[in-house]
Amino acid sequence: MGMVLNEHLFDERDLARITKRSVASVRRDRLLKKGCPYIGSSVRYLPSDVEAWLESLPSRGRHQDMAASKS
Repeated sequence: MGMVLNEHLFDERDLARITKRSVASVRRDRLLKKGCPYIGSSVRYLPSDVEAWLESLPSRGRHQDMAASKS
């Protein structure tokens, strides 16, 4: 197996802290299959997977934030 043994694994609390979201939001996204890829039944995240997942998310630009604040 290609498991990386020296890499620290994140748990859902770590992912919530990194993304500035609640643990409940992280769990909901995972259940809806739109969250970060995880490994194992105890739900752990490889830092490299978290980084790739965050980079794949659409980023909100400044103009979108300003438009949202005007409505």
